[in-house]
Amino acid sequence: MSFGSKCLLLAAFGFLVVGSAHADVRLPENKSLAKVDFERHVMGLFTRTGCNSGSCHGSFQGKGGLRLSLFGFDPDKDYGMVTRDHQGRRIDANQAHNSLLLLKATGHVEHGGAVRFAKDSWQYNVFKAWIADGAAWTKGSGDVSKIELVPPELAFKKAGDAIQLFVYAHFADGSKEDITYFCDFRTNDDAVAEVSSLGRVKTHKPGSTHISVSYRGNVSPARVLVAAETPKGFVYPVLPQNNYIDTEVFSKLKLLNMVPSDLTNDTEFLRRVTIDTIGQLPTPEQIRAFLADTNPNKREQKIDELLAHPLHAALWATKLSDITGNDTNALEQPAGIKGKRSQAWHDWFRKRVQENMPYDQIVKGVLVATSRDGQSPQEWLEQTKKIDAQMSKGFDTDYANRPSLDLYYRRQGNVPIELWGERTAAAFLGVRLECAQCHKHPFDRWTQVEYRQYANVFSNMVFGISPEARKLIDAENAERKKSAAKNNQINVIKEVFISANVNKKMTHPDTGAVLGAKAPAGPEITFEKGQDPREQVWQWLVQPDNPYFARSFVNRIWGHYFGIGIVHPVDDFSIGNPASNQALLDQIAKEFVESKFDIRRIEKRILMSRTYQLSAKPNETNKFDKSNFARSYIRPMMAEAVIDVLNSALGFDEKFGNDIKPGSKAVEIGTTQIQGNPSLAFAFRIFGRPPRTSACDCERSADPALPQKLFLMSDPGLVLKLRDAKGRLGKLLATKKTDEEILDELYLATLSRLPIAAERARFAEYQKSIVDRREALTDALWALINTREFILNH
Repeated sequence: MSFGSKCLLLAAFGFLVVGSAHADVRLPENKSLAKVDFERHVMGLFTRTGCNSGSCHGSFQGKGGLRLSLFGFDPDKDYGMVTRDHQGRRIDANQAHNSLLLLKATGHVEHGGAVRFAKDSWQYNVFKAWIADGAAWTKGSGDVSKIELVPPELAFKKAGDAIQLFVYAHFADGSKEDITYFCDFRTNDDAVAEVSSLGRVKTHKPGSTHISVSYRGNVSPARVLVAAETPKGFVYPVLPQNNYIDTEVFSKLKLLNMVPSDLTNDTEFLRRVTIDTIGQLPTPEQIRAFLADTNPNKREQKIDELLAHPLHAALWATKLSDITGNDTNALEQPAGIKGKRSQAWHDWFRKRVQENMPYDQIVKGVLVATSRDGQSPQEWLEQTKKIDAQMSKGFDTDYANRPSLDLYYRRQGNVPIELWGERTAAAFLGVRLECAQCHKHPFDRWTQVEYRQYANVFSNMVFGISPEARKLIDAENAERKKSAAKNNQINVIKEVFISANVNKKMTHPDTGAVLGAKAPAGPEITFEKGQDPREQVWQWLVQPDNPYFARSFVNRIWGHYFGIGIVHPVDDFSIGNPASNQALLDQIAKEFVESKFDIRRIEKRILMSRTYQLSAKPNETNKFDKSNFARSYIRPMMAEAVIDVLNSALGFDEKFGNDIKPGSKAVEIGTTQIQGNPSLAFAFRIFGRPPRTSACDCERSADPALPQKLFLMSDPGLVLKLRDAKGRLGKLLATKKTDEEILDELYLATLSRLPIAAERARFAEYQKSIVDRREALTDALWALINTREFILNH
């Protein structure tokens, strides 16, 4: 029997393998360790040195014949691999320095993972001392109750200062130990503060971030605040506040010595709020009317007007289509009505947003969707036939009147149930569970068991033909096959339903035992006869104390209006990614719950805040801010808004394709297929419209890219619109307006403001070199749509 096998056998019976006494192991900063523990120290070092990372031995397949649990989650398996696997040759208790574990890590034996630490380094000596002491393992010695960060919050008076962060583990046996040197440290924003591998935090510029500390699967964040330096005698100003949003935002800014920017002017406000709420530009007439209005409440009136605008509902239907994965290519055949199904999906959301249906009811209609919605098979079949006929013949259908969005589950048919767990968690909780599919989530609480338990909620959901409706559906499908014989295009009828006779439950990853169903961080879900387990999940979601549901959606609203979420990315609520302002998020979520999930109320609260209405122009104290909302952040528009504002500026209604209702705006379109117009399809793609193939919000790109600039400069379609007599410029040239008056109109139609004196002078100078009046003004309009001021929201 190998040495490792003996160790494992002894450990299994609760005995320790004890070697000879040795001196304390020296640690950094003149600290020492009296005795090395496998779970507490060796497992921690595997993580620190990267040995059990996903790219090394922690990968699903392992590396070089050694497989460790990802980030040290499973010491039982790891101990066996280190001491028993490979015939126990990885350790040598008699000559610890000759252990393969150390020879490979120090580069003395060929190692695909390169050198992880030097010989005689403190890490080396910890491993060596453990091996020399008999490679002992006390099972459960490293079970962690909690980890404690000292200090829990790091407040710096100025950039350039540094503080040591200490980490203490409270173990299940009641002991407490400094485990700082056995942790992994990460900063969420290294431009504000960096952290060394030993926990020393050094700041670089004013702002706030978090340091995430992980220790054997346990994660805890520490907030970092770096105040801006102020001149002698500086007194923080008394700031006007419109509501509690300003109170929470400005309270944090005061801690950072950051003064918010000034209030934005009327033209900037009008442009910003119009783009944000309806995805369009204000017209020159609307701008003039707003500027001439002397009513002190005109901003509130404009907000109310825009929130009630039909295009506001269309814009949010587009965003909800992103969240729920409204993807034309994944929808059912035949191809002729796939786009119409996607439009029906969009219209379903649009109707509910327009009616300001409470968000919890909207989610219920998605999460608990079935095809029949309580109807008899005959009633449902007649409704389905009617909607299919409407899709085949026109643009409008009755689908939006259905109680539930069964297209959500019909999107890809009978996909594995774990995908529904991932998709619904991302959409309605803002939680990314996919990392827990193969292993414990490295920066959050989720385990493989919890991942599978939530997937089991969907284990009796079926996309097919229910026994009750089979006779009717089979007869209808047979008739459809006859009529489709010529072109081989058949719209086969299927339904989404819950079946007590279907059980696709996932099993325990280790034991193979069938698992029950459970909501993420929520209650056990039962499968009572005649009940839908998804209904129980929804009941848990809408409870006032649910930690995710309300916070997740108000964070999405905030992220839309500011370009960055309070938790960012907006679908990444996790321990390792805390909110930039937790008090603010909690307050908004509290109002959302108390208002019975009134979306429009929360939107108005945000839009009416002084925080939203701040200028994008920075001052000396907030010029580095990018997450504390000290000013408005310049941000890209949605791809749909880009198409619409370009057409608005040029004076055209876009022709999107034969399957799309004429006169539609881009934000009104449900399909991801823009038929018959390759240039537009390209534009949607380069400006970030997502393919909607995954549950991640990261699919919608907001990053600037060279193709975007080339499109604005040289797209043939845009060039034709610039020169078309039916466009804005052509119509203006047909009037008796002077060149100066036309220039004013072009500025209002693009930048939503009048030109300043210097801009007028530049145009007048340029006009002298151009003989043709039309050519000069065409060039001016081309230049305007190619400015950053036009293509960005600010």
